[in-house]
Amino acid sequence: MWKILVAAVALLSAVNAGFAASAINKDSEPRTLVVTQGSSKTDLQINPGETVQFCPKGCFVTLPNGDLEALNGSETIEISGGVARIK
Repeated sequence: MWKILVAAVALLSAVNAGFAASAINKDSEPRTLVVTQGSSKTDLQINPGETVQFCPKGCFVTLPNGDLEALNGSETIEISGGVARIK
């Protein structure tokens, strides 16, 4: 019984981790997104060629050009040429 319960919890954790937003920096220099969840703001630096996952339960993101976007946690932000596009 415990093995089934542990397996179910592990499966749910893996599934929830798969629903985080991601950001890909295709530029040759680092880019920063400002992530706001509740009353907490965090600068998320993304190095060249790096992909990061964040925002598993929805958040607001300030893009490199200053635009503020609401995310639900399933989007991909692609940064190229200093411009962020949400897919």
